Amino acid sequence: MAAAFWQAVLVAELAIAAAIAWPIAAAFAGSFGAHLALWLIVFLLLQPLWVLTGFAASGLAARDTRRPLRAGTIARESVTLLSSALSMSTHVSRAAHRSERPIPHGALPGRRKTPPVLLVHGILCNAAIWRPLQRRLSAAGFSRVEVIELQPLFADIEAHAKHVVKALRVMQDRCDGERIVIVAHSMGGLVARAALRAAGPGLIARIITLGTPHHGTSIACRLPFAPTRQMCPSSPWLQRLNAEQENRPSVPVTCLCSSEDTLIAPPRGAELAGARVIRVDGLGHLGLAHSASALERVLGDLRRE
Repeated sequence: MAAAFWQAVLVAELAIAAAIAWPIAAAFAGSFGAHLALWLIVFLLLQPLWVLTGFAASGLAARDTRRPLRAGTIARESVTLLSSALSMSTHVSRAAHRSERPIPHGALPGRRKTPPVLLVHGILCNAAIWRPLQRRLSAAGFSRVEVIELQPLFADIEAHAKHVVKALRVMQDRCDGERIVIVAHSMGGLVARAALRAAGPGLIARIITLGTPHHGTSIACRLPFAPTRQMCPSSPWLQRLNAEQENRPSVPVTCLCSSEDTLIAPPRGAELAGARVIRVDGLGHLGLAHSASALERVLGDLRRE
């Protein structure tokens, strides 16, 4: 379903760009090549427009006066948005799949043993969001890495958590009973924490979250879907989860966050009391799952395990 969503987004953007570019080019009697060039330029300019719109909308919803996004952050997030949309729109979803065939004892010849890792994406995304991290993990010798698809798209977080617990149990059986490290982006971090509450530390060794709204984000309150209502700061579900887990997590938790997160406002909503907090500024919401600086910190935290 996420692939269909992003396909629709790209088609809509192309249509909007054509509606803007074609009349302008026609007014100046431009050639067909000029029409296409202007169409492409307008299409590319739409990406920073969406980034700025999301940033402004989240700030207004939270009544949060953040400093304006820096030009570099806008550019990076715009490129990430377009590349992610293209990648996710062509992804064929499966309930869960392995990035590599698991090696029974978790070690490659000549390399130290690495923990098994499960990657959990956020709302409106699919497993394609993890391709940059999968490449880095593979290069670093992490041979037991799996990705889960959260379906259906707008199921509530507890339903997604049950799906994750099942995947963790199957993965643990394949990994000789070892506990699994979860790396999660955005809503996926709340899914991971709900799975931890349901299954306990016997399945999960560590949780690493990237841009997760641990204390919610006000823009979610404006959306009518089950998981967005749960991500509203005033959500009873979220308040109960935090009351149970803040300052006393049963497994180590690391939170990667950015003061320029384009969707979480206020930015401190991505921090969980009692967790290790790593701030990687200059990144938008999607950039936390794509940038080299953020992913290097994820690798560093995985090596701690």
